[in-house]
Amino acid sequence: MSDTIRIGVAGLTHGHVGGLIASWEKVPNAKLVAVADNTPLMEHHGPKFQRRYQSWREMLDVEELDALVVTSNNLESSEIAVEALGKGIPCMVEKPMAASYADAQRMLEAWRKAQKPLMINWPLAWSPWLHELKRLLDQGLIGKVFHLRFRNGHHGPKEIGCDPWFVAWLYDEKLNGAGALADFCGYGAVLCRWYFGLPQSVYAVRDNYTKDYEVPDDHAIVVLRYPKLTCILEGTWATFGFDRSANPVVHGKEGTFGVYGNDVVLFRAGQEEVHHESPALSIDNPAEYFLRCMQTGHCPGGILHPEVAADACKIIDAAKESARAGKEVPLA
Repeated sequence: MSDTIRIGVAGLTHGHVGGLIASWEKVPNAKLVAVADNTPLMEHHGPKFQRRYQSWREMLDVEELDALVVTSNNLESSEIAVEALGKGIPCMVEKPMAASYADAQRMLEAWRKAQKPLMINWPLAWSPWLHELKRLLDQGLIGKVFHLRFRNGHHGPKEIGCDPWFVAWLYDEKLNGAGALADFCGYGAVLCRWYFGLPQSVYAVRDNYTKDYEVPDDHAIVVLRYPKLTCILEGTWATFGFDRSANPVVHGKEGTFGVYGNDVVLFRAGQEEVHHESPALSIDNPAEYFLRCMQTGHCPGGILHPEVAADACKIIDAAKESARAGKEVPLA
């Protein structure tokens, strides 16, 4: 690999794209070579790149890229990644992995064949508490875990000011995969997959509870069932303001962990609570981390791993099926 890392970006309609571009701008030897998009968002982001394209296919045909950032809608992003990996280009795909488990499987197949890095960038991965909680659970400090609950979201993409091109595909079930169910329950799904593996079954309910316009769902609850363990995931585009309770919360046979900001607090019956301040990550820049994977050949770890992210898609697909059928759906 040459000293200069040539970076391309495919798609500008994912609302997280600005943060990822900024993360590469912090890497001294990275050069923003090319960007492809056919929306007015190019007017804002385009000047940061040497060359601009209307078509990501043309960009991949013309440019020699060392890495590709994939930030289109969830359906097209999987198509872009498969094509790029087929050309031997490492891919950083913004969360989630795909709009469906079938598309995630196609990405896994392309990744295994290409033997090039594929990272699914979940912003949650850069939260120190996620890793500290995992470390403390692995130490067995609260004994056998029997329950986890995790809630996240906001009061709606349009309402919080997301640009209209992002909103357009977030509200399209085919392009997004669902509504708040895909957007925010996905975080809980990938967290639980990393912590506990795949569940035995999934049960979910979702609906448009608060919007006076059409969305696939603005609030969803998903129950994951493991042997002697349940996880409740809640994703919302309907909540105005959150309380100050711990999130997530993990209950074990010998105690409870609650996450408050960046602190993981241990509670035991009749004992004083113990605060564990989550240490800073050794690398907290997704671009720098991905570049390290490219240079060392190591696969991205934790929830960034493509197999973990693909299983999160499998969980969300099962949740959609459960909500449609009104019953628990087993995961084979």
